Amino acid sequence: MHPIYNYDLYIFDCDGVILDSNALKVQAMKEALEALSFTPELVTECVTYFANNFGKSRFHHIAHFVNDILELKDDQKSTIEEKILCDFSSQCKALYLTAKLTPGFLNLIQALPGQKFVASGSEQSELRSVFKSRGLDKYFVDIFGSPTPKAQLLADILQSQAHSKALMIGDAMSDFDASQANNIDFICYVPFSNVPLRMQSLANEHQFEVIERWPQQI
Repeated sequence: MHPIYNYDLYIFDCDGVILDSNALKVQAMKEALEALSFTPELVTECVTYFANNFGKSRFHHIAHFVNDILELKDDQKSTIEEKILCDFSSQCKALYLTAKLTPGFLNLIQALPGQKFVASGSEQSELRSVFKSRGLDKYFVDIFGSPTPKAQLLADILQSQAHSKALMIGDAMSDFDASQANNIDFICYVPFSNVPLRMQSLANEHQFEVIERWPQQI
């Protein structure tokens, strides 16, 4: 049996792990920026940062765009930040309802032992609403998201649950960093990752497993 079944507490990232939504969210952010008529070069720089730092909250990303990339006057920043956030959030609510589950995820989540949680960079109330609408909430004890940083989400989950062995399952640097900060095991699911080569390199350095498909219980 695959070692993924040897834990009693599981914490899942959402985008690219539960839902095939990474590419959809990158496109949504691109469209939100393009709607404000920034130059293609600035849009590309923002979107590249967004894709390469997936898993951090949208609040982090948009603040970074406004303060460090987009060429804005101080009195423009709060208005532009709000416009990008509003547009992106609106698109996310729609795409989350239609994004496909990653292949075999339902079989996996029903076969895994122990308690399961979601800890995502996506906005928490939005994520909970979508999981309830899609009937996915029944598989998890609770669903957590931003603006709380992912490492803190993991710490809160681990503190609230009695467990002997916990696992974080993600596809991005932020997921690995959160697992390291909380001293728990990590498995990287890469088919839909925005940074698969970086995660494979990190796996070689830190000796965690990278998987291309959800393992079946045999």
